[in-house]
Amino acid sequence: SDVYKRQIFNGSELGLQAIKEFELLFTYLKNMDALNNVSFDLSLARGLDYYTGVIYEAVLIGANIGSIAGGGRYDELVGMFSGKQIPAVGASIGIERVFNILEEKYKDDPSVRSSLTEVLVGSIGSNMVSHKFEIIQELWKQNIKAETLYNENPKPQKQISYALDNLIPFMIWIGEDEIKQNKVKVKALYKTEENEVERNNLAAYLKEQISKYYDEVRAGKVEFKRPEPEKEKEEKEGKQNKKK
Repeated sequence: SDVYKRQIFNGSELGLQAIKEFELLFTYLKNMDALNNVSFDLSLARGLDYYTGVIYEAVLIGANIGSIAGGGRYDELVGMFSGKQIPAVGASIGIERVFNILEEKYKDDPSVRSSLTEVLVGSIGSNMVSHKFEIIQELWKQNIKAETLYNENPKPQKQISYALDNLIPFMIWIGEDEIKQNKVKVKALYKTEENEVERNNLAAYLKEQISKYYDEVRAGKVEFKRPEPEKEKEEKEGKQNKKK
């Protein structure tokens, strides 16, 4: 090779050994058609106290966050603790950086959610806990992923915020009137649509709506929007009325 011809490492046994190891490494990379994914960087430095050979780092192109993994050969590291010299090579992953990249990439993607919940059972008024639990167990029996807030009398806005924060597509609302009429209100949060549904038809209705929701997610048509606060809404409507 050109390195040998120019005798750059003449007199350095370690230097010549390193060149041989790199030749072998790049031969293997070529055999595996992986050369286009590797950049040789003489300025790279990692933990010089224990690395004994090649070192490497992995970066995600376009992430602008530095390396997400790194490692190398450390033949003498195991022997420091075991008293027996064992050849070793390895790498570690910067899991926090990976999570940061994934979070940034998928933060606006409704198909990636922090919760698997499909339905949040909400309530208006007091003494609704038992009724909510009855509805949840009915939905669980039908393999519908449902949950509720485990406060005795949570405020409506708190329940809505929880659903939106976790990108839960559907909410069920119950109150005294719904209990008396044996009905519930089902709200599709991703399109601000609400319908009144008979309790005995609830599971079937939700299954149909959830199936449509996933179809729309795959088609890229889902976008969760927070409702405007009442004050902002009133101000907006007032300005529009003045223009008229």
